[in-house]
Amino acid sequence: MDDTSGRRPRSGRRRLAFWGIFGAVGIIMGAAYATGFASTNNTQTTNAGDASSLIGSPALANPSQYAHMVAVKNPLNVGFDGNYGVISSTVLFTVDLTQNDPYGNALTGTYYTDIVLNNWSALGLNVGGTPSWDTLDLQWQAVECPGGAATPWGPPGANGPDSQTEQMTVDRVDAHVTFTGLKAGHTYCIGLDNATATTEAAVLAAATNGTVSGTVMFRPNAAVGAVTPPAPQFTATVNRSA
Repeated sequence: MDDTSGRRPRSGRRRLAFWGIFGAVGIIMGAAYATGFASTNNTQTTNAGDASSLIGSPALANPSQYAHMVAVKNPLNVGFDGNYGVISSTVLFTVDLTQNDPYGNALTGTYYTDIVLNNWSALGLNVGGTPSWDTLDLQWQAVECPGGAATPWGPPGANGPDSQTEQMTVDRVDAHVTFTGLKAGHTYCIGLDNATATTEAAVLAAATNGTVSGTVMFRPNAAVGAVTPPAPQFTATVNRSA
């Protein structure tokens, strides 16, 4: 696909118009890179839940109750077709709620998972930065996947009634999604459906009032040999909701 057909429709440019008009017109074809993703962000606070002893030894630190229940499954490989960033369907994280907590207790109730962008500055979204992507909208999917394998990993709703989709719009204000109602005793796969230049152009054409529903990764026009925009990277956390 050439650069002319690769540009997103005029109607789609309303979404992040404030990002400005970028560089010289050109083509970078076939470039691809694999990105690593941050480890899960479950943390523990020293002496959380227990007061420090006033006499004798201090109380022991409590381990995170949900440590190791979120794991990175695969990295996301981003390639380019003209100015469109293209990806294959990829499970990025698994949330395994079948484990016992660090104290040996089986999990109960329901949980939620947050997915957040963690390389804000690298993408030029910090104050005063120059955004490296013209549009970065990502549609996430969470599906139940016994054993940690989602088969098939298809379009929204294709994985049964328990599948969920959430839209992550990446801008200077916010970039996160939350999946709720995850049940103890189940395993969930969370990731992105495939995105091609054809599907992304269709998403932009269908945008309503600048609102995108689907995955679109569109870079500014760039001369051959210019720096390839960095891929987004993410962190996932899990916590109990009820």
